[in-house]
Amino acid sequence: MAAAKIKLVIDADTGIDDALALLHACASPEAEILGVTTVSGNVDLQRATRNTRAVLALAGRGDIPVWPGCGRPILRDPEDASYVHGGSGLGQAELPEPPATDDNRHAVDQILALAKVHEGEVVLVPTGPLTNIAAAVTREPALVRWVKRVVLMGGSFQGGGNTTPAAEFNIWHDPEAARIVFHAFAQEGAAPLVAVGLDVTQKVLLLPEQIAALGRRIADTPRGPALARFFEDATRDYFDFIERRLGRRIFVMHDPLALAAALDPSLIETRRVAVDVETTGALTSGMTVADWRGVWRRKPNAEVAIGVNAEAMIGQFLERMERLAQGDILAREAG
Repeated sequence: MAAAKIKLVIDADTGIDDALALLHACASPEAEILGVTTVSGNVDLQRATRNTRAVLALAGRGDIPVWPGCGRPILRDPEDASYVHGGSGLGQAELPEPPATDDNRHAVDQILALAKVHEGEVVLVPTGPLTNIAAAVTREPALVRWVKRVVLMGGSFQGGGNTTPAAEFNIWHDPEAARIVFHAFAQEGAAPLVAVGLDVTQKVLLLPEQIAALGRRIADTPRGPALARFFEDATRDYFDFIERRLGRRIFVMHDPLALAAALDPSLIETRRVAVDVETTGALTSGMTVADWRGVWRRKPNAEVAIGVNAEAMIGQFLERMERLAQGDILAREAG
C-alpha cells in the first residue's frame, strides 16, 4: 500500500530561492500541494503572486491554486529585497505570463479552510514573512492545533542576520507578525513549529558548476531546456551579488531547505527551545532570540534547526530537478 502523501500549503513571497523551493515541491512524489499562498516580502504582493503562478506553470503544475494574501507588514512600511532578487523577483529570468484565474479567495481564508478540512494533516511551509500566518492565527487561534506542523524559513538563532547585523530578512520585514506566530505556538496542544534559520541554511550551497552540469543532464528532456534556462537566468545576478559580498560564487538554499525539511525531516537536526522576536530595538528589530540556557524558564515553543545534512539536501534537489525535467513522469503522478 502506497504511503499517504504529505499535504502541503506553501506561503511564499516568491523570489529566486522561493522559486527553487516551489520547483522542489512540484518534483517531490511524496508531496500533495493543496495550494500556494502569497505575501509581500522579497517583492510586492502582485509580483510575488505572478511569479508563483509562472513558476508553477514552468513546472507543469499550473493546476495548483495560488491565493494572494497580505500586501504589507502589520505595522511597518514594506521594504523589498530587489537588491538581491532583481526588480521582478526572479533575477534575469523571463517566464511566460501565467494563465489567468478567476479564483479571488484570500490567502488567510484558504489557510484556515484547508487546515480545518484536513485537520491534523496539513504541513504549512512559510518561506517569506509571516504576515499571512499571523493574520490567520489571530483570527483563529485553533490553527496551531489544526495543522500537523509548520516548517518556516526565517530567523538566525546562533549567528547574525543578513539584512541587519541582528536580523534575517523574513523576520525583519514583519517582526510583529513573527512574534505573534512564535507566541501562538507556545499554546498547550500546539503543533510543532520548526524554524530553519540562516545559521543552518547558509551551510547548504548550490554552485554554478552544479547548475551547469544539471543543464547538460536535462538538455534532451521534455522540460529540461526551459528549466535549465530558468536556473541560469534566475541565479546569475545572485551569484554576482554574493561574490561581491562574500567573495564566493554560491547560491544559498534558504527556502529550498525549509521545503525539503518539511517533506524529509531527517535532513535537519533540531533542538526544542523558547524563541521570541525583538520588535522595538533600534539596532535589533527582527532579531530572533533563542533562550538556549533556559534563562526565561519558558516552555519551548519551537524546534530550531541546529544542523543539516547539506550534501544529502543538494543531492536530493538536483535529483528532483532531473525528475521534474521528465515532464511525462510528473504528469502521471499529478494525474
